Amino acid sequence: MQLTPSQIFIFQNLKILTRFSDTVDLCIYEPKKKLYITKSILPEDLSYYEIIAGIDHPNLAKIDFIIPNGNEIRVVREYISGDCLSDIIGGGKTYPEREAAQIVYEICCGLSALHEKKIVHRDINPNNIIITTDGRVRIIDYGIARLYKKNQSKDTINVGTPGYAAPEQYGFSQSDSRADIYAIGVMLNVLICGKYPGEQTAGGNAGKIIRKCIQMDARNRYSNILELMRDIEKNIAVRTKPEEDILSDSVIDRIMRNIPGIRTGKLYFIIPSLIWYALVIFIIVRTYTILKPGFVNYAANALMLFCTFIFPTLCFHNVFDIWNRLPLLRGTSKKGQRAFFYAVGVLSVIVGLLFMGYVGNQFNN
Repeated sequence: MQLTPSQIFIFQNLKILTRFSDTVDLCIYEPKKKLYITKSILPEDLSYYEIIAGIDHPNLAKIDFIIPNGNEIRVVREYISGDCLSDIIGGGKTYPEREAAQIVYEICCGLSALHEKKIVHRDINPNNIIITTDGRVRIIDYGIARLYKKNQSKDTINVGTPGYAAPEQYGFSQSDSRADIYAIGVMLNVLICGKYPGEQTAGGNAGKIIRKCIQMDARNRYSNILELMRDIEKNIAVRTKPEEDILSDSVIDRIMRNIPGIRTGKLYFIIPSLIWYALVIFIIVRTYTILKPGFVNYAANALMLFCTFIFPTLCFHNVFDIWNRLPLLRGTSKKGQRAFFYAVGVLSVIVGLLFMGYVGNQFNN
């Protein structure tokens, strides 16, 4: 892979912000304030990373360049801002069938680009999927991907994430694109039910697709990722063009996906949330109707309402993905981001209560 002088210059001037592991770092290129992920790879993995670097697909993390660095090889890829799918479902969230199918459909779109180049990912699981701030689904890691070799009887190394890895990845035969199809079936089930298929299998059309994906014998699964995508298109209404995920939604749809309580889609969260929002609206209207007229009073009341109710809600519930929008915290762990914004939210409530004392003195008698 031919490197340009600018790529070499960027790599030489990357500053490490966070070290995720011995081989993976979050870095920044200061002149343009651009974030990168760098990863050390083995020489034997170079061939398929070079192939992946030549793929530009909206559902795949783009590898910008690969560069030798002393006795190691470093892969430099774009940093993708958003929420890791494992963090989302780790909080107990499940999805309606159509939303879950939309997520796995977009993963399939990315996989189809890899499979076209004979690359088998072999580790499709929620830890390797990001839901970006603009709502797109991206595969972010290629750590155990491999080239499919036609005459090889089995994988030389048994790898994969337990629960998502296909049986053949444990040495029964060579894994091909149908190993990724197995993982897609497991993920679709987890997104809908919150459980592995062995514990509980989704019903309806999604259940039929899942059961075909996770057949023990790879010959009984979908023969390729395109066949799986066609079945999802036929039996579950999904957007089939990646750009539709962003462009077809109205402003109201995007707002609804970010309202705490309502965005869960679960009635036992929606009802208390609607009661709370109705109470907040009543308080807002009521305070303005009984305030003494005057710009200062109205401004103080607005600050009180914002600091006491609105801003803490944004902080506590990560509305519009604000946890990832502060540049200094992008490389911080989810726990670190949560701790920071919870502290800021509590501080905001305290400030709001101080304003409340002033506003209370301005009420009409």
